[in-house]
Amino acid sequence: MKQPFSFLLVACICFLSCTGSKKKPDQPPVTVVPIEEVPDIVEVNGTIGDGTSMNMLELIKPDGDTVNILASSQMVMGGLLVGNQIDVVYSLVDETPVAQLAINTTALQHLWSQQAADGHKQSLELGSRGRASTYGMTIDYEHWNLQDGFLLLHSPRKPGEERPLQVDTFQIMLLTEDSLVLMAPNASIASAFYRDN
Repeated sequence: MKQPFSFLLVACICFLSCTGSKKKPDQPPVTVVPIEEVPDIVEVNGTIGDGTSMNMLELIKPDGDTVNILASSQMVMGGLLVGNQIDVVYSLVDETPVAQLAINTTALQHLWSQQAADGHKQSLELGSRGRASTYGMTIDYEHWNLQDGFLLLHSPRKPGEERPLQVDTFQIMLLTEDSLVLMAPNASIASAFYRDN
């Protein structure tokens, strides 16, 4: 009777000592998958060409080159009217230009008005060649441009004034034939205008 018990004890000790010295199985090699680089963002302006369709914007650049850009109607502020000027921010997806935002600058160039808090009318005029004017507002603007899909309004510097040029930045939330809605950074509410010309 002692023999089977001692045999069993020796077998357990051998098993435990063998399993303790066993090498762990080799781990599979780690494959490092590079993260794709963020696609380059390109901003281009030009004229809306007659090859434009519901989902494709044909943009004719000032040098005559044509770029076909995928663009859904939700990405376009101010509509796609052939012959209008447009500013487009796009990225390349599998070498295809895809619009992130497009702003019809022809539709933007109007006199836009609103009622101020005290009830008087105030207006912002965005003219051709980047001219800007204000009427009845507490701030003056003399120049506008688009950059990365944002509207930049530049205040004039008075002669002899050494302060840095003041530039206010606005996101265009809505642009239609008769409405313009702008949102300033850190603003709690947007500023809505109606077309006045």
